[in-house]
Amino acid sequence: MKHLVAIACCLLAARALAADIERPNLIVVLSDDVGLSRVGCYGGGPFLTPNLDRMAATGLRFERCYSMPLCGPSRSALLCGKYPFRTGATTNNNSAIDPGRHRTIANVLREAGYATCAVGKLGQSAGEDDPAAPGRLGFDESMLWMGRGTPDRYWHPRYYRNGEVFQGTPEEYGPDKTHEFLVDFMDRHRDEPFFVYYSAVLTHVPIVPTPDSAPGESDPRQLVIDMVSYLDKQMGLLMDDLDRLGLRDDTIILFTSDNGPYGNPLGTVGGKPIQGVKGDLLEGGVREPLIVNCPKRVTSGRVSDDLVDFTDFFPTVLDLAGVGVPEGLTLDGRSFAPQVLGEKGAAREWVYAQVGREHFIADSRFKLYGDGRFVDITESPVAEKPVPEGDAEGIEAKGRLAMALAKLRAGIPDSPDAGPSGAGLKPPPLTPEQWKADLALLTERKVIDDPTPWVELKGDLDGAEVAALIQRAAGIFEPVNGAGQAIAVFQREGILNSPAYWTEHAREGRQCNAGNVTRLLQKLAMRLRAR
Repeated sequence: MKHLVAIACCLLAARALAADIERPNLIVVLSDDVGLSRVGCYGGGPFLTPNLDRMAATGLRFERCYSMPLCGPSRSALLCGKYPFRTGATTNNNSAIDPGRHRTIANVLREAGYATCAVGKLGQSAGEDDPAAPGRLGFDESMLWMGRGTPDRYWHPRYYRNGEVFQGTPEEYGPDKTHEFLVDFMDRHRDEPFFVYYSAVLTHVPIVPTPDSAPGESDPRQLVIDMVSYLDKQMGLLMDDLDRLGLRDDTIILFTSDNGPYGNPLGTVGGKPIQGVKGDLLEGGVREPLIVNCPKRVTSGRVSDDLVDFTDFFPTVLDLAGVGVPEGLTLDGRSFAPQVLGEKGAAREWVYAQVGREHFIADSRFKLYGDGRFVDITESPVAEKPVPEGDAEGIEAKGRLAMALAKLRAGIPDSPDAGPSGAGLKPPPLTPEQWKADLALLTERKVIDDPTPWVELKGDLDGAEVAALIQRAAGIFEPVNGAGQAIAVFQREGILNSPAYWTEHAREGRQCNAGNVTRLLQKLAMRLRAR
């Protein structure tokens, strides 16, 4: 009998070992503010991304992956597999994950025997006041920047390494230190399956030189290009390190971005400028790269037109790990693991994205906004076009998408902390005549002094100047003290498209995208006319 028990134990141990050998390592790389237009294999220019292009050429590239427009909602959707209206992570200001209510990918994989690690940036906590957050979110080890708008994610880095403060020297570069930590983690866990959430800080502002920038380089446009190049370089180093450790064939890498680009150059797709940036529900704000690579498991040279959104990462990663979604856990996501492994899979019929109370649902051709706008996105991310009246396919699609949206959000009220709905404030097409009239009104109401510089806004505007403008304008509605109160007034009045964007960017040392400022002023003019 003892011999039978011993044999049984040996068989169980052998099966467990075989399962570990068969279970792949998984690395989800979530880059920051990259979007589709900064990756070469998607037609992005003027950026050069040879390592990402190589990953795509030797792996699988998805053409239609959708994020949320801001990092906080995107990261929560990815980690939890649920849409923002379910988790409450509708803006950057309320994106912390409550582990008592929502389980993450890392929670489930750790319970299934995976070693788990997070490096880079964590936006799902209370910041530096919550260094224990990574553990609650399922990560055994971590090296994370947890600041709020501070520049120490890059040079002279300040990170939390396994809950303890790591203070680098002025000569040390944060992305290099987190990469070193990651390689050490992979080396120590090479004999067991591991999951890594590689939440890169690149290419988020502040725009600063990288270790590879030319000495003395200070042109912000060149530095943005340098930052994208350095991110790409780190992806090449990651593949080299996996090769050196003998892990390359059994490690599945999934690369994407948290939202659209920010900071010039935004990049182009096929030589054409994108429509929308970080913070926008326009296509340029939510269309992301998605590249999957693993020499032994992912057939090279494939491209998929299947729809994917960020809630799909949760079930996909679990399926690739052979774990599956735990019984009783309800998700919005749909696994694209079959497509990754070369099977047909069940493609999504639509994707959903949200920031604040504003949202849309879209299929491969049409997009229906929550406020009723209906557009053709065939030329995404370059253009969204009105659907001609009487378009039979459009009529059918609008009805179908409206039914799907109503079913999805059934019984979900607009919570007061979800941000503005912007109801009734839908700027008309921006003709020169309309913009001239808007500027005349804003000059009359003393929001701006001289309309001339505002006629053709391009590039980025100084964040402090935009904050001062918002404060002047908010004073029309009620006395305000500071930009924070002014933004709250704009939110109440339904003028702001994304309060989180303006809180983050309309301040000293930051910049605001000219297109976003233009739309803000359009909505402000509409609100003033309605008074």
